[in-house]
Amino acid sequence: MTDSPRLQAPMLEGAVEQLLPGGEALVRTDQGVVLVANGVPGDVLALEPRGRRRGAERARIRGCIEASKLRVPAPCPAAQDCGGCALQYVNVSAHSDIKSDWVSNVLGKYLDAQGEFLPVQEKPEFGMRRRARWHTGQDTDGGLLGFHSRRSHRVVRASSCAVAHPDMDALRLAIEDMLPTMVESVRMLRLHDGMHVVFECGDSPVPDASLFEAVLAAVADAPLTMQPWLRAGPVIRPLTRPVQELHDRLPAGDAWVDLAVGPEDFVQGHAAGNEAILRQIQAWAGSPRRIADLFCGIGNLSLPMAAACGAQVVGADVAESSIRAARANARRLGIQAEFEALNLFEGVGLKHNAGEHYVGADVLLLDPPRKGAKAICRDMGRLLPEKIIMVNCDIAAGARDAETLQQQGYCMQSLRALDIFPFSGHVEAMSLWTR
Repeated sequence: MTDSPRLQAPMLEGAVEQLLPGGEALVRTDQGVVLVANGVPGDVLALEPRGRRRGAERARIRGCIEASKLRVPAPCPAAQDCGGCALQYVNVSAHSDIKSDWVSNVLGKYLDAQGEFLPVQEKPEFGMRRRARWHTGQDTDGGLLGFHSRRSHRVVRASSCAVAHPDMDALRLAIEDMLPTMVESVRMLRLHDGMHVVFECGDSPVPDASLFEAVLAAVADAPLTMQPWLRAGPVIRPLTRPVQELHDRLPAGDAWVDLAVGPEDFVQGHAAGNEAILRQIQAWAGSPRRIADLFCGIGNLSLPMAAACGAQVVGADVAESSIRAARANARRLGIQAEFEALNLFEGVGLKHNAGEHYVGADVLLLDPPRKGAKAICRDMGRLLPEKIIMVNCDIAAGARDAETLQQQGYCMQSLRALDIFPFSGHVEAMSLWTR
């Protein structure tokens, strides 16, 4: 945890007051507040100032003068340098309270006085993360696959990754020194019945598949079904045929359904977290007859609920590939559904006398990306769903959308915090709104 201090560097001392969303520690010193990585609430630290970035003074830990009772040894040997996880030095017993407070502090002010706040209920465990992008790099030991160092493009070598699914980490280590030079990164998506593996070559010309013979042999030796892909520029194509269709298994009331997931489709960070989101949505929604699903992806939120209660679904997403997947999944499950590609950052077209089929839904599901759903929320006074269930992967954007929903006459009845990326500085929130 300590490094040899620079001889000319002015040193600071301060106590960690709290961890901020994202995982940086707020440290109060005699010269003001600074932000540092890998701090733990209660630590007293020796710090080296690193200058002002993104509107805040930052520093680097040079020593721990007094360790917090919550400080633990990081289980990952690369934790100090790797930018993949922010909370590995914090005892797992505190993670739930820390992340619950992030959600409560940012979104709790929009909760009705009689509303219910549900803190993080998931226990963080290692090996839960089921999707990752590993970057290629070189060091004195040869080729490697890893995450970038914090605020750097340098790739960190790790003998193991504590948070990734073991199948992903085993494949990473098996192939990292045999990748063709044009491969810039490797994405892995571990699903219920197998794993997509995408070799990404940036804007390079499509390389000859023969260059991947050694890699494909390692993939073929894996103990589970794997479908390898090659992406070069905008083109993605399978490296082996026949193409294996892979699935996510999702709760649908008392039953389960399988949704096909492609190599570039979005899924939540770990399977148990996704199940928690779906079960909460289904509990809040009841038995709707008509569901509107905006930023629908492959139908992850709406189709299991429709399968359980026989509802009709209308949905939209910004990605054409997601819409194709959602349509195929609805057909496979025998669900009456219509999905279309729309630029939802501009709304659903109500200003142009379109989008009326989204009006008056029993439940409107809203699962936007990090930038939020400003235009959709502004239209809510005309969309007029009976209930809105919103899932936010960025709580700051969620707060902006929550304020707009209040202005449109909706009231937050329930708010739940979720730890979808254990040991990271990320937290998820979901909320129930009624008129």
